[in-house]
Amino acid sequence: MISDSVPWKQECLKIAAKLAKRYNQKKWSERSLFTLEKEVFLGLFALRKLMESNKVTDAIKNTKVELAIYPANDKPITLLNQHKFSELYDLYAGQKEAISYWDICNQFIHSSIFAPFFPFGKSLVGFYIASDRAKKKKLYYIQLKILVEMLESVGNDYPKHIEITFNEKAKNYKVGSA
Repeated sequence: MISDSVPWKQECLKIAAKLAKRYNQKKWSERSLFTLEKEVFLGLFALRKLMESNKVTDAIKNTKVELAIYPANDKPITLLNQHKFSELYDLYAGQKEAISYWDICNQFIHSSIFAPFFPFGKSLVGFYIASDRAKKKKLYYIQLKILVEMLESVGNDYPKHIEITFNEKAKNYKVGSA
């Protein structure tokens, strides 16, 4: 549970700025790939924790973005071959799917497949991603600009009104914020 959201939101904005600079990065060492991975995972973990802790508005929690999805083909996807995702998914049969910020965070946090996409080996433009659960059915592609926008929108979101109601059936409180 996050008690003070301000430092977390400031960190989201810092990570968004760092990721935005990655568009122009041309050289990728093992160290810079590690740093990229760390920024992405820490940023999305922070987003999920802020949503989980009710430190953002319901509008942010319910925001959906369209991502490209690619269906799995008939080959089994295993621990030993999942890095060869171009052979395991039909990358020519892409479709669009609206997915929530929460679900995007979970795709990354529980990822079995995480592959930054560098067309022509140069600039980073996005990521192929699939969680341990989703990988048997589909592979997601998320543009870097969407991750940056997510981090910025959560980093700048401060609820002005919170409503707490008790759910008798669940025997717990439900929190809503605007």
